[in-house]
Amino acid sequence: MIGPFTPGYRANPDTLRQLADVGLIFLMFGVGLHFNLRELAAARRVAIPAALLQIALVVAAAPAFAVIAGLSSRESILLGMAASISSTVVLVRVLEERGLMGSDTGRTLVGWLIVQDLVTIVMLLFVPLLADGQAGNLWGALGTTLRAGAFAALALTLGTRLVPPLLGLVGRTGSRELFLLAVVCLSLGIAIGAETAGTSLALGAFIAGVTVSETEASHRAASELLPLRDAFAVLFFVSIGMLVNPTSRETSAVLIAVSVVAVIGLKGLASLAAATLFGASGRTALLAASGLAQSGEFSFILAEAGRSTGLLSQGGYQALLMAAVLSIAINPLLVRLGESRGRHLNDRALWRSKEIVRSEMGGPADPAPEVVIVGAGRVGRLAGRALEMVGTPHLYIDTSLDQVRVLRSEGHAAHWGDASRLEILEGAGIGRARLLVIAVPDVDSARLVAEGACELNPNLTIVSRAHTLTEVQLLLGAGATTVVIPEFEGAVAIVRDVLLRLGLAADEVINVTEASRSQEYGNRDIAV
Repeated sequence: MIGPFTPGYRANPDTLRQLADVGLIFLMFGVGLHFNLRELAAARRVAIPAALLQIALVVAAAPAFAVIAGLSSRESILLGMAASISSTVVLVRVLEERGLMGSDTGRTLVGWLIVQDLVTIVMLLFVPLLADGQAGNLWGALGTTLRAGAFAALALTLGTRLVPPLLGLVGRTGSRELFLLAVVCLSLGIAIGAETAGTSLALGAFIAGVTVSETEASHRAASELLPLRDAFAVLFFVSIGMLVNPTSRETSAVLIAVSVVAVIGLKGLASLAAATLFGASGRTALLAASGLAQSGEFSFILAEAGRSTGLLSQGGYQALLMAAVLSIAINPLLVRLGESRGRHLNDRALWRSKEIVRSEMGGPADPAPEVVIVGAGRVGRLAGRALEMVGTPHLYIDTSLDQVRVLRSEGHAAHWGDASRLEILEGAGIGRARLLVIAVPDVDSARLVAEGACELNPNLTIVSRAHTLTEVQLLLGAGATTVVIPEFEGAVAIVRDVLLRLGLAADEVINVTEASRSQEYGNRDIAV
């Protein structure tokens, strides 16, 4: 509405580009700051190969774009590259809103996004070569790559030696403003240095973020920079939206349709195929297809790089912008649809059967345990250690094959699979178990597990976790016997310790904590 292509107030395009550059720097700095190899490693079985295959499939379909939309082969390849990358900002926020960040699906998708971000850096280095189209310029691209690698190595080497003491010195002043200024100057300085060295602002900002992430001040830097990053991220997206020209005669309806199909349809199908091929559950595959079917900040960066080098025409640039805006707008709806369809699939028998689970165990099924634990994370492992101390036979079910293999190597009985499927629960011996512990953080998965377990064993005692009172009611309705809110129980433990240290009698402390529970839970029939 305030862009240069609409009636009324017209913003200065040069100012818009400067704002977009600053927004780009802070976005890439944020990606580097939160770059977590451990998180990527945790989801490496699916995230790394599936992300690479998804990108390859979308880019490989680029020649079809050239035929349908009348693009040059080089322009269509750039369009495929831009369409293959999803918005980290958009998907992470959608996952947080849906409560999926702590789930296996959330970790897989975050790992997928990290791989895409890293591939984007490589793509940016080769855009100039693609624009020139000369085979002889391979040496130029190689030189650019070596230059980028040398700059990254130098920046990381010097950064790890100079940045920690510098930020520590600034931190000791006690000035929040000075610390924030130091972080901002560091991100801008390294980004500008990267551009001066012949690489890109995006690469420099990413390296700056990685440098700070290795310091003790990384968490503080993230928290201090978050409001500034979000503000400039908004300006970045606003500036991109203002560059959309709805009246452009260079942008044909066919080109816009091709861009939308590439971003939403083709990438969604490629993500679904890649996730399924590398063993993701049906729910994860559907959420990957719906959540990744959008373009965002890095697609804009690639498009701008292509436009500035003359590789991408104004019509192609506008079509990609329109497709990105549309895909971002409908992405929350697609994720909601994918999540609901995923729950529907998990209610049905899929291809993984008891025989597959047993083959993963390396032999026949284990004797029926007294307790089955769904989820081998921190909560599940703690419950398992307690049961081991008292000699109670128990068995884990987890969707992470790596985690299951670790458990087996430690001598624990463990099954690999999605416990929301009746075959997995039945193969784990839930029909003869006395108690089920549901330790997964995702309430939808927990509900499906509880419903399936009750169907197989109506007399089963089910202990589950939840985050809110609404989730408590949902799980009780699904058949759970006991529902625990870990955050509230942690607060109760703190209150109990405080009162005992103040000298109150144990009986009085019990009365106070029970009164707190009654006040929190009301008249709900919840054993905690």
